[in-house]
Amino acid sequence: MKLLKVIMYNLASLEGEQVIDFESEPLRSADLFSIVGETGSGKSTILDAVCLALYGLAPRFYGADNFDYYHTERPNNDQVLDPDDPRNILRKGTKECFAEVVFLARDGFRYRARWSCSIARINYTRPERRLYRIAVDEAGRTSEKEVDITGGGRQKRGHKNINNEGLDRIIGLDYGQFTRTVMLAQNSFANFVKADDKDKAVLLEKLTGTELYTAVARKIYEFYKEAEATYNEVFSQVKAFAVHQLSDEKLAEVEAHKEELDARFRSLQTELQKLKDQQKWYVDLCALEVAFADEEAKWKQASEKAQSLQPVRDELRLLDEVAPIRDVYQTCMNLQRELKELTEEVGRKQLQCSALEKEEAEKRKLLLDVKENYNAIREKQEQMLPLVTAARKQKVELDAQQATVTRLKEEESSLAKKEELLRKEQTENAAQVVELQKRQAEAERILAELMPHRDMLENKNAVSDRLESLDKAVKRWQKESADWKKNCIELENQQQACREEENRLQKSDEELVLCRESIRQKTQALAGVDVEALQQRMADVTKCYTDLERLRKLQAVVTERRKSLSENQIVSEKITIKLDEASREVKELTTEREEINRLLPGLEEAWQLASSRSAEHMRAVLKPGEPCPVCGACEHPYAEGIAEVLQPVKEEIARRRKRLTEIEERLDASPGGLRLLCSELNGKLSALREGTGRLNAELAEAVGEWTALVVAYPVLPVDVVQADASTLSALLTMETERIVAQGKQARAEQNAYQQAQNELTDMRRAYDEKQASCSRQREELHHRAAELKQRQGQSEQKRAELQQLERTNGELRGALRQDVSLPDWERAFEQDVEGLLNRLSGMYDKYREATRVQQESVGLLNERKVAAGALEKQLAECQAAMKENKEETAGAVQVYEAKLKAYMQVLGGADPDETERTLKLQLEEAEKQVQLADKAHNEMAESYSRLSGFVKAAEEQYRKKQADCMAAQRGVEDFIMRYNESAEHVGVLSKEWLDMCFSPSADWNGKREQVRLADEEVKWCQGQMEARRKAMEAHRDLQVMPLEQSGEDTNPTAVLQEEMQKVQCALDELDKERLQVGGMLMAHRRSVEQMLSAGEELERRRKAYQDWKELNDILGNANGDKFRETAQCFTLRFLIRQANEQLRMLNHRYSLEQVRDSLGIRVIDHDRADEVRNISSLSGGETFLISLALALGLSSLSSRNIPMCNLFVDEGFGTLDSNSLNMVIDALSSLQSMQGKKVGVISHTAEMRERIRTQIRVVKVGSGGKSTIEIV
Repeated sequence: MKLLKVIMYNLASLEGEQVIDFESEPLRSADLFSIVGETGSGKSTILDAVCLALYGLAPRFYGADNFDYYHTERPNNDQVLDPDDPRNILRKGTKECFAEVVFLARDGFRYRARWSCSIARINYTRPERRLYRIAVDEAGRTSEKEVDITGGGRQKRGHKNINNEGLDRIIGLDYGQFTRTVMLAQNSFANFVKADDKDKAVLLEKLTGTELYTAVARKIYEFYKEAEATYNEVFSQVKAFAVHQLSDEKLAEVEAHKEELDARFRSLQTELQKLKDQQKWYVDLCALEVAFADEEAKWKQASEKAQSLQPVRDELRLLDEVAPIRDVYQTCMNLQRELKELTEEVGRKQLQCSALEKEEAEKRKLLLDVKENYNAIREKQEQMLPLVTAARKQKVELDAQQATVTRLKEEESSLAKKEELLRKEQTENAAQVVELQKRQAEAERILAELMPHRDMLENKNAVSDRLESLDKAVKRWQKESADWKKNCIELENQQQACREEENRLQKSDEELVLCRESIRQKTQALAGVDVEALQQRMADVTKCYTDLERLRKLQAVVTERRKSLSENQIVSEKITIKLDEASREVKELTTEREEINRLLPGLEEAWQLASSRSAEHMRAVLKPGEPCPVCGACEHPYAEGIAEVLQPVKEEIARRRKRLTEIEERLDASPGGLRLLCSELNGKLSALREGTGRLNAELAEAVGEWTALVVAYPVLPVDVVQADASTLSALLTMETERIVAQGKQARAEQNAYQQAQNELTDMRRAYDEKQASCSRQREELHHRAAELKQRQGQSEQKRAELQQLERTNGELRGALRQDVSLPDWERAFEQDVEGLLNRLSGMYDKYREATRVQQESVGLLNERKVAAGALEKQLAECQAAMKENKEETAGAVQVYEAKLKAYMQVLGGADPDETERTLKLQLEEAEKQVQLADKAHNEMAESYSRLSGFVKAAEEQYRKKQADCMAAQRGVEDFIMRYNESAEHVGVLSKEWLDMCFSPSADWNGKREQVRLADEEVKWCQGQMEARRKAMEAHRDLQVMPLEQSGEDTNPTAVLQEEMQKVQCALDELDKERLQVGGMLMAHRRSVEQMLSAGEELERRRKAYQDWKELNDILGNANGDKFRETAQCFTLRFLIRQANEQLRMLNHRYSLEQVRDSLGIRVIDHDRADEVRNISSLSGGETFLISLALALGLSSLSSRNIPMCNLFVDEGFGTLDSNSLNMVIDALSSLQSMQGKKVGVISHTAEMRERIRTQIRVVKVGSGGKSTIEIV
């Protein structure tokens, strides 16, 4: 990287824009240049500007302490900045500033970096940073493209955490590396070579930016402590797992006993299942007998209901007999209704036809009247057209003459107004002449009075500026004098505070000695306590308490699981009963469905054959006594009335189909189907069995864990299943109270020890805090002493500045005595400066206004005289024009009156265009009325014709329908007569009976359905009764095993239940024993598994603990200083290697050598036969050369082999003699040729100014803290 140009604007003491161009002479060809200037002139501001433009940070503010000389309040946001905020570099009294650097990067491109900030009224804006890449095309034109400083990352907030990733990649160095590479800190190395090893490590760490090694050492210590804690935790868990492990002999014995118990348990389960099956058979038999009795009662009830419907059956038979006349009867009724409606419609249409005939005559008369009116209007229009034409011509002439009269009258009015205006202007002009003469006289009088102060008033602005400058300077001198006196008082107070602080530090050292002795005594007292035994007792008590709490939970688990098992068993039995019932019903329905499917096809085939069209034809041709062509029989009982014979067959087919549908719905309906119900019950039963198995496993696990835990407590029973719950709870409570008492005692002893340990820790912490506080106070005292010395120097400088300001004020006051002509101006200045300035401004304004008025009055008087003559001439011309206009207006009025009289005689004054438009509108309205009347007459005639035709057609239709209706009535009467004459029919058929049969409101289908449903219900109940009887007989044939009964009154179900209870009790007892044995085995297996898994984890954590322990013993500790010194030994080795290369260029006499495995540095003097010399034996100049070599070595080391073409060396040359100074200057000059570095030396010594000709001079201007840059 190479700096090409630095531009600064309003930075600190540098006001305005200052430019340092390294590509222009004399800096371009200079190998070495110096930056010179007085103390505080702004030399270091140049380096701050370079860092600000590049990195947004300034060395003078980076890491500054929050200290303010005259204020103690914390800065408020952006109104008052923190001391470490780089925006403090903005020059006071200015609104904006910026720093800009143009540099050549290692990628060959030129870049322009810019940093700027401003202040808006009272708030500082946030700094703005930009980076541009400068490109040059083939034609030599330059262009800039902005580059992201952050490298695509997020811009951080604040003035400390700044993201410069993109810029760091372009330059190759971050901010810390750049400052160590480009700005040499040789004064810091002067302190470094004289410090001890511990301080050297800290200084070298800060100089090289290698704080990482201290952080690594602290992290190693943290990881070591964490690994130690995790290892101890797993080791304690492994010890606890080994409690439940069984020996091999005990394990074999328990497993054999478990197998024997399982075999006995399975045998009892088989016996219990047989008893359950036998009990289930008896229960099912009772259920079938009850079901058979219910079905028999239903069949009897259905038969009685079917017999009660006989009257309905008779009505339906009669309805079937009159069915042939239904269509004829319906036709007759419809025709009668239509004839009535048609008669009413014809009557209405005839009335409408008569009304239309009268309206048509009226419309015809109205049409003739309208046509006559139209003809009259048209004749009137033809007569008026010649008069309208003549009137229109006369109106045009009259309008033209009226316009002429109007124009002449307007001209007369305009001339009158003009005459009045001219006379008014004459009066005003005369008044203005008098007023101007008065103003001219007054202005001349004022100028005569102000003539003695003419020179002062002519230079009024300069005099006012000097008075204001003098006032500001006096106020500044007064304010700064007061501040200086106040600062002197504060300096005295600060000196007193430093002395008091020294006394407090002495007392604090004495307190530290007493505290150290107390800590030693307390440590000896705690050394006699057996901490491990105390911790073991507490751990044992804690384990016992945990075990008892677990036993209490296990007791609750066993009780709850046994209760759940009993409930599951009851629910399972209920579900099994429901499932058996559903299965039996499915089997019965399936059998019935198969029977129906077997019989139904035959019935349907017989029905189809008997009811087919061919069978009906064959029955129709049969004759009594003649043989049948199919069977040869001579008697034909079914030749007639076959419908009654086939009806039961049809009904049976329908009943069986319906039953088949009901069976399918009962079996497969969703929801409610039997198959779906069986599936749901099987699912519930499986879930209950699975839950029972899970509960048994959990019960066995809980019993096993109880058995394993209760071994350590002889007071508690081993069998938790058989033990009484209340007694067991009391024993657990008693044992828990005993353990709690032991725990309280152990806890009290541990708390006492812990309290003593805490007191010792607090004492050590207090000692450390006091020691740290003393160190901080000592450092603060040192810092205050340095500040005090600095402030004393500033106070002396301020006193000199005040004296210089007082002399400047005297000179300015003497100059004002020559310029100000007011006799008492000095007294007025002391009393009221603002009043004096206002007085001077008033005199100046009065003088300037009088001069202006006097000059304007002369010119305006001449103008008014010329205007008076012009107005007199214009008034004469206006009067002559008015006379001529009056004569012309009189003649035009006479002509207009004559024309108006002739116009009024034609149309009586009416407008011809309006008269013509009125006539036209009257004719159009009459024509429209004719058209409307003609249209209305035509429409009325057409309606009358259409209605007459409709009446004729309706009368013809009525005659036809009347004939059809009479024929239908005769057919109905003939059917009634034949029916009543027939001997087969019982009763008399009447028209009223036909009306009832064929009434739309009669629900014959409902009555038929009622009869059909009653018959089907009888057949269904009979079938169900037979099915129940067959099922009962089949169940008796399936008896599992007869029960030997002691008597007739013995209940088989009760006997079986008693046997089942005995077997179940034996099973429960055996199951408890199985659970206990299984719990022991489960606890053993879990213990083995836990120890295996924990053993692997223990070994892994032990290895990690050993590794971190070894690493911590070598490098780690709590404060990180162990690894710091080791790492800095290697850093010093590389630094000395780079420093020797630089030292050979500065002086071949010396070279550096590191003391083996330490931070010590020795100097080898080659002029004394390679004599090894200590640093303390070097002179001031030799020490400076060594420090400079180390600083140059650090620059090379920090640059990471990245070429840096600029180097700045700040101060430190005052300790060199003339020869050493010449040698250093020659060495620095050679860096340009050897390493390509342009070196800038910052110094204020006279020798450096004389030796280095190329200089950047920072020159103070005046006493306001302002400086400018000159390059010579």
